Amino acid sequence: QELVFPIQSSIGAKHSLIFSSARDWEPISGDPKILRQIITNLISNAIKYSPDGGTILVQLNGDEEKVILQIIDQGIGIPKEDQATLFESFSRASNVGIIPGTGLGLSIVKSCVDLHGGKIHLESEVGVGTTFTITLPKNLSEDE
Repeated sequence: QELVFPIQSSIGAKHSLIFSSARDWEPISGDPKILRQIITNLISNAIKYSPDGGTILVQLNGDEEKVILQIIDQGIGIPKEDQATLFESFSRASNVGIIPGTGLGLSIVKSCVDLHGGKIHLESEVGVGTTFTITLPKNLSEDE
């Protein structure tokens, strides 16, 4: 929640950013800078690829062992044929048109999630939007 609110105040009136959580959370173990990188990148992408007036939903759920973070947008969506390679460096969806980007953001996010022993999954439909789901262990083991 503390990572989402600064972003929420910076996006202005063009988009709505809604945070929801089923409960209050204790701090998650892990590198705060890396966790911030994950959240910031995914929310920034949701904003970049959503039309003005769109809503971005950030949901935090989980249990005693894991935390599940979902970033849900109403953006342009990602074609099925692009989804398998989207986490590779310099990979971009074929429908981004003139929207600027390097194709590095999601590969960095995946590396950050991997460093924390987590998993990332996406569901997307062109013209409807995209949901990124990140599952992270609540407590990192010594070797992670």
